[in-house]
Amino acid sequence: MVNGIRGVGGGGGRPGRELPKEFRGIVSELVDKQGWRYDNGARRGGHPRLYPPDPAQPPLSVPTTAGDRRSLGNFVAQVRRLGGRWRTR
Repeated sequence: MVNGIRGVGGGGGRPGRELPKEFRGIVSELVDKQGWRYDNGARRGGHPRLYPPDPAQPPLSVPTTAGDRRSLGNFVAQVRRLGGRWRTR
């Protein structure tokens, strides 16, 4: 634990402006209410990642650009495959 944040040192516990707003709400809910861990990737020089509560599950890379209209739906599908719950709008 570094600076009160569980997990990788210096990873950052909450999503910020590095993520598009479409993804920020999902990531915030997963971190705050479902026990996922967020690493903004700054120390690794890579993409932000989400780590599921189950350590046997692989981490999930979070897109830093919205890309196209399917990107949000694809991200939500990946979250669900790893055990996350997300409501559809």
